[in-house]
Amino acid sequence: MKIRLHIAPLLALCLSPLVVEAQVLPGGGGAQPAPAAPATDNAPAQSQPKKGNLLGDALPFMDPGSETVQWDGKMFSVTNSRVFRARLEKYLASPEANEPDDQAYRDVLEQINTLLSPNHNSGHPDLPAAVALLPIAAQYKIDAKLSDSMANAIFGVWQAQKNVAILNQTNVEMKNKVNSMHFMADHHTENLTKQAAASTKGGKGAAPAPSPTAQAGQLGLVANYIKNVAEYETKMKVNEASMGLSQVTAKLEFQALIMQFAIQRRFEHVVMATRFYRNIFSNDPNGVLQLKQGSDAEKMFATSLGTSPTIGALDAFANEMIRDVDEAVQAFDSLLERGDMASASQRISEAFMVGEYLPRVRRVPAMQKLKVLDFTRDANQLISAMEVKDYTLAEQLITKLKGLAKDFDYTKPQAAVETARTIADMHLNKAKVAAMQGDQKNSAEALKEAAAMWPTNPKLKEFTNMIGTNADIKTQAALDLDRLISQRNYRQIYNDQGRYLAAVMDDPGRQESLKKVLTDMNKMNLVIAAATSNSQNGNVPGAYEIIEKAFVEFPEDPEVGRLRSDLSIRATDFVSALQHAKHHEESKQSGSALAWYLKARSQYPPSEFAREGINRLVQKLQNSNDGAE
Repeated sequence: MKIRLHIAPLLALCLSPLVVEAQVLPGGGGAQPAPAAPATDNAPAQSQPKKGNLLGDALPFMDPGSETVQWDGKMFSVTNSRVFRARLEKYLASPEANEPDDQAYRDVLEQINTLLSPNHNSGHPDLPAAVALLPIAAQYKIDAKLSDSMANAIFGVWQAQKNVAILNQTNVEMKNKVNSMHFMADHHTENLTKQAAASTKGGKGAAPAPSPTAQAGQLGLVANYIKNVAEYETKMKVNEASMGLSQVTAKLEFQALIMQFAIQRRFEHVVMATRFYRNIFSNDPNGVLQLKQGSDAEKMFATSLGTSPTIGALDAFANEMIRDVDEAVQAFDSLLERGDMASASQRISEAFMVGEYLPRVRRVPAMQKLKVLDFTRDANQLISAMEVKDYTLAEQLITKLKGLAKDFDYTKPQAAVETARTIADMHLNKAKVAAMQGDQKNSAEALKEAAAMWPTNPKLKEFTNMIGTNADIKTQAALDLDRLISQRNYRQIYNDQGRYLAAVMDDPGRQESLKKVLTDMNKMNLVIAAATSNSQNGNVPGAYEIIEKAFVEFPEDPEVGRLRSDLSIRATDFVSALQHAKHHEESKQSGSALAWYLKARSQYPPSEFAREGINRLVQKLQNSNDGAE
């Protein structure tokens, strides 16, 4: 899929399964923080320790050309990760979403956008009617209750606006009372002034001067009015501050929801939310997102857009992503029709990566997806075969993939197979010559090197059979044992342990090696049995934890590897949570790591991995707090 360079950083943000700390409330009623005091010659500035960030040292940056994401100084392959392959396989194996419910859901979303359009009813969008449709959209499974979340956010905004209106009316009433009190205070003050002036002039017929008690009473009334006026004015100031904070809070919460939709790649909801924002916050024509100044998110948007991000920019971004996904699926259809299965599988994986929830991706016919599934499985199996040096299987898969996809690039794997065959034949020929000359030591060394180059080489088996026919059975068994140990093929040793036990009866060194192999295999078989039992009883996460511990100790065992792969796919969400937690812990992102460990524990409460991770992080945070004190 072609992704324009200027939106690539935004796409990287959407692909990150994290929540960006972008929305912040301004401290002290919106006041900006005071600038740091400049460093002087006498007091040189000292570098402050870098605070932790949910996304590490920098936001991830995606390179569309290589399908990689650079993050925290490391590079990750997006489409070649195990978690992505599992999600893609789940998508390819599922039927297309072309049922009446899916179409009805899309119709509801389209109706909401129509009601919110500026062109609706001659420039009069129907906001209440659009909000009323959100609970209906939330009832559909694909919506995942996101429309309900949007409705709750809108209700929160309305509550804030209602609170502002009440506070404003309260201020009007208090202002009227203040004016009345000012009038009464002025009236009493004027009377006291007149009485004092009259008593000073004196004369026949002049009114007698008021008594001290009466003067004190009038002064007390004036003082009381002044005190009440001060109290009411303070309350009005507090209400004005509350009104401003309530409006800012409601706006920031709604902006945070829009950002969350973008991160989750729910682009249809991004479009709806931005249009709800325009109708609800009509007094905010600019629609600038309030990002923390100097944060990674603010820098990323400034770099990609050249200015602060706006609601309109997010709306355009979401529509652009929808269009790009549509083009990717169109390209997929064309490539599949041409028989270019390799390119077609890349295009559909890219479309899925960006627009997993968009209708164009969900409505790809099941037969087309199954063709891609078969191809991708064989391609992944080819990668695994090359990793374990099973070039016999690799050669078979190369031939099969060449038949499935005429655009399959087989040059690299084919060259690797031919190189391995040539080097393995050279070592085998060297072993044959040494064996014919009676040089058992060099023959064994050459045979070991041939086995290391190509463990499943058919010629290697033929040669070992020849040695078994012409040499002493005991010696041959000892050589086979050494070869299998060097290959770490402990399962084959275990399956044929009787032969090797007899061969090492008078060899203490090999006896110890064989004893350790058999002990480890017995332990491994018990672990596999326990994991299988848990899996059969429905405890897939528990089975995964058991086999994961065995994999750390016996990574080369094929049975452990196969069972681990199977359980990883069956417990995808649990495994994904643990992997995210481990990654964040290694990146020293304690808050994010703790959140993912807690998520893993919520999915499988008895999880030892989650419990140990939580305890480890809590202890680390406690030690950090103790050190800070």
